[in-house]
Order: sequence, then structure tokens, then C-alpha cells
Amino acid sequence: MIIAGTQRLASLSPALNNPDDALLPDFGDAPAINLEVAIAVAEQAIEEGNAGVDWKKEEVREKAIEKQWRPMYGTYVYDPNGDK
Repeated sequence: MIIAGTQRLASLSPALNNPDDALLPDFGDAPAINLEVAIAVAEQAIEEGNAGVDWKKEEVREKAIEKQWRPMYGTYVYDPNGDK
């Protein structure tokens, strides 16, 4: 599973398209990159029979996106009087 995750990460290296570019993807792309690595690990776990879920490999992407954590921030309004 570790190898599957690292292989997926390696396949997303910007240096593959330009040898002068970074070895690792940009930090701003972390959510998408993390999702891809997680999918690769989950697919490998299913293939090995260690996943503990009844998903098929073909369902992993959909299920991972569905279960992915997304930050939800409330809207805050500054009250100079401290009343709210």
C-alpha cells in the first residue's frame, strides 16, 4: 500500500513534464494530490483484501470523494462594541 501511494505521488510530479520543475507537486495542490494518493492506497488495500470495506476497486474514487473532508468555515462579523 505504501508503494502504491508513493507511485501515485511520483506519477504526479511536475518534473515529469519539465526536468527543471519541482520534484513534488505544489503545496496549493495538496488536497487533490492527497486524494489521489489515498485512492491509490485504498485500491491496493482492496486488491490485497485488507480494506475492510465491500467496495470494488472501480468504486474507490467515487467513495473517496464522497467521504473526503472539506473545511466549512462560518461567517463572522466584526462587532466593534463586542455585543454580538
